[in-house]
Amino acid sequence: MSVGSATRPQDRPDTVLRALLPVVAVVGTVPPALIGPVVPPPASPEVVLAAGAVALAGVGLTTVGVWRLLALGTRVVPAVGLLGAGVLLGEGLAIGAEVAPAGSTGLVVGAAGGALAGAGLLGVLVRWRRGSLPGTPAPRALRGPLVGAGLVLLVLAATRTSVPAWLVAVGVVALALAGLPLVAAHVRAGTPRAALAVDPVLRPAPVRTPVPDDPYATIEVDPPAVSPVPSGPRLRVLHLAGADPDAAAALHRHLAAAGHEVTVLGPRSPGVHDRIEQHGTGMVRWTHPVRRGWTRSGRMLGYVAAAVVAARHTRADVVVEEIAASPGPLAVPRWTTRPVVALATRLPDPEPAEGATSLLRLRWWAVRAHRSIVVRSPADAEVLAAARCRADVAVIGDGIDPAALRTPPHRREDDVVVRVGRLGAGADAVRPLLYAWARVAPSTSSPGGPLVLLGCGAHEAALRECAAQLGLAEQVEFAADAGGEHARVASARLAVVPPGAPARAARAVALEALAVGTPVLGPDIAALREVVPPTVGVLVPEQLDPAALADAVTALHADRPRREAAATRGPRLARAHDLDVLAGQLEDVYLAAVTRGAMPLVRR
Repeated sequence: MSVGSATRPQDRPDTVLRALLPVVAVVGTVPPALIGPVVPPPASPEVVLAAGAVALAGVGLTTVGVWRLLALGTRVVPAVGLLGAGVLLGEGLAIGAEVAPAGSTGLVVGAAGGALAGAGLLGVLVRWRRGSLPGTPAPRALRGPLVGAGLVLLVLAATRTSVPAWLVAVGVVALALAGLPLVAAHVRAGTPRAALAVDPVLRPAPVRTPVPDDPYATIEVDPPAVSPVPSGPRLRVLHLAGADPDAAAALHRHLAAAGHEVTVLGPRSPGVHDRIEQHGTGMVRWTHPVRRGWTRSGRMLGYVAAAVVAARHTRADVVVEEIAASPGPLAVPRWTTRPVVALATRLPDPEPAEGATSLLRLRWWAVRAHRSIVVRSPADAEVLAAARCRADVAVIGDGIDPAALRTPPHRREDDVVVRVGRLGAGADAVRPLLYAWARVAPSTSSPGGPLVLLGCGAHEAALRECAAQLGLAEQVEFAADAGGEHARVASARLAVVPPGAPARAARAVALEALAVGTPVLGPDIAALREVVPPTVGVLVPEQLDPAALADAVTALHADRPRREAAATRGPRLARAHDLDVLAGQLEDVYLAAVTRGAMPLVRR
């Protein structure tokens, strides 16, 4: 159910209580210098303030108790309780006057005791009346308001010695109490309240049976040969995408094509607009609820506030939190009772045995709040295990371009191809390969074909100059990486991933090369070790001198068994990373979270 912005009658006592606790903290921390002149000399200002705050709390709690009794539909019990609280308050005042008749301390202390006794009486009556009415919903937990009041008390107590500092702190607290609800209402107004117009109809999902595959493959399944159809339940997915909403865009579109509806919440940035994409019977809604064009930090803070509000108030079957570098994990399960799945794009650095920073500890505390986490590689799963994370972990790798899987076989030439644009690698990452090619081209064992650099873009001029300086103007070919790039890789003898390329891009380029049956030469990094087995490629040390890199290029270019193995086994390995397969696996994770039901708030 979605929670409306209007306050319901049964929620008004809780609203009064949330406002009462900070007021009690303010009264109890008033600097003695402010009330010293009005307190008679026999009395202590500190005692008067503390007792006054307790008396105010007792009267407020008594009012809340009466209000809750009235909300339960009773009239006699509130009257009896209010009368009893009044009697107890009078008794407290009488006892205080007898203890200290000459000063005001006794009266205030007596009033505090009587008010607390009256509040206790009302609490007992509320508990008794609630227990006598079967089916009455339990009151909301007060941990949040109590923690907030405790923080206010700490701040005001720390500034109590200075009257100006205390007044500033009171102003800040007042602005926060008045401004945060307004900010939340503004964010809520711009956040879609429902990711789907109708409730999902849960039906058994098709069972996917794992089939043993190559031990180096990330996901050991045989993908279906048909396109996804809306055969399972219809899900409402709220995806809190962080700083890079497009990172999982392809998976979102495949889920929509399977009949689900995905709402992607991301930070506002220049040139980004809300939009709706229709895919089959489902859709993907891209929304950016914070409308102001702030700085990057301001936009990210606005996104964090919007993410918390959306997780609590948007009607969704499952909430997906993208754990990325910015803004980092938000501990969404601690903010909502809906099922939550974490999609870990980038995990925090591992905690050292000693000397971990407070920020790093806080990030891992947020990660450990999750009970279901999807990671991109087995290495990330090992990091979670080492961090003592007790969540259910599913390994779902990055998807590849479906066009690579549909590319027909081509006649092999002697080219060595590098997809510079797809890798997102700059000129500095490609120059070592040019230095190595300068050693390969003149040798007697030269591959014979050119070194083809695809999609250099803005780096093409710098790379052309470097190639000319090395005397490789005729041995290096520059080509566009827009249309037909998979066919060009399919006709090459060898695909090279230069050292220094980003890990996720290097993984995708290697898989797309294997999809067209081309062997891969790349750096020995975890992202490639998981997808490039020794039978279809060669991984070399990342910090390799040009001479050794030239030897590796020459050796793999002439390695006929690896070429044949890549032509037969490479497409099968790559099909495990088909977006249709990955979307089906992600759908299973979401369905498992929904089947388990709403998770309780984690309190550790």
